[in-house]
Formats: sequence, C-alpha cells, structure tokens
Amino acid sequence: MARAREIGEGNSSSLREQRNLREKDRRMRMKHLFSELSSHVSPTRKLPVPQLIDQATSYTIQLKEKLNYLKEKKRILLQGELGNLYEGSSLLPKLSIRSRDSTIELNLIMDLNIKRVLLHELVSIFEEEGAQVMSANLQNLNDRTTYTIIAQVPHPRIYLQAIISRIGIDPSRIEERVRKIIYGYIY
Repeated sequence: MARAREIGEGNSSSLREQRNLREKDRRMRMKHLFSELSSHVSPTRKLPVPQLIDQATSYTIQLKEKLNYLKEKKRILLQGELGNLYEGSSLLPKLSIRSRDSTIELNLIMDLNIKRVLLHELVSIFEEEGAQVMSANLQNLNDRTTYTIIAQVPHPRIYLQAIISRIGIDPSRIEERVRKIIYGYIY
C-alpha cells in the first residue's frame, strides 16, 4: 500500500507541475502579446494593461470607422455618383486662381482617390498662355493633393522680341483650361 501511495502522489505532483508549466507558458504568451499590442498602440511609453486595452479598443474603432469611410468613398467613386456630391463634398477639387499686378497664383486641392492631375500639365498651361512659371509645388497631405503654381507675366519687351500678338495674360482663360483638365479626369 505504501507503494501505491507513492505512485499516486507522483501522479498528482506531476499533474501539478504540468499545470504550473502550462500556466507559466500562458502568462509568457500573454506578456508577449501585450508587449506587441503596446508597440502598436503606444510605442513611446509603456501603459498598464487596463489602459492599454482601452487604447487598443478605441484605436481599433477608429480604424474601423476610417475603413468604412474609405469603402464608402470608393463605392461612390466607382458608381460614378459624383452628381450627388457637388454640395459640400470633399471629393471635388477646389480651385482658386488669383491675379495681382503681374503675378498669377493657382491653388488646387484634390482628393487622392480622384485620378491625379500631373503637375507638368498645369505648368504647360501657364507657359502656353505666355506666363513665366516662377515656382510649382505638389504636396500630398493625408488624403489630399495640393498644387501651387506661381507665375509671372513677362515684361512687355519680351513679348515684342518674341513677336507675340497679344499683350497680357488672361487668368480666366488659364482657369478655364485648368478646369477642363481637372474635370476631364473626373468624368
């Protein structure tokens, strides 16, 4: 009987050791998972587990909302429902052309989901209209592309030397040509 007790005790201690090892492995896995989660949610500082879970939850909700927003924008663009979006939409381009003295400035903001206008196309319009482009910039911010072109009307002597019949540049003509390019890409 003494022998049976030793065998029985051996089984219970081995089972306890196995449970302890499994619990240790589980805790190590959880520690690794929380560490990995922390690197995604808050890479600059270590947070306590409850705060980490709260931040991860809100981060996941934000990502889901952004995904739904982008899916909706994609659906609208693919269905070609741009006619319904004219009022207050961020999808449509915003164009402004200002003319002061001998300087013309173009500012264009377009959504990235719309086929991009190439900067050289806009610059060529200015050059074809007789303006000298001083600077041309393209900048991508979040989901928008911003184009800025600053051009100057050359001195009248240059016009005479180049034998150009008209003097001066018509900003409304430039705006009309830019709009044709922009809306040609949309439709």
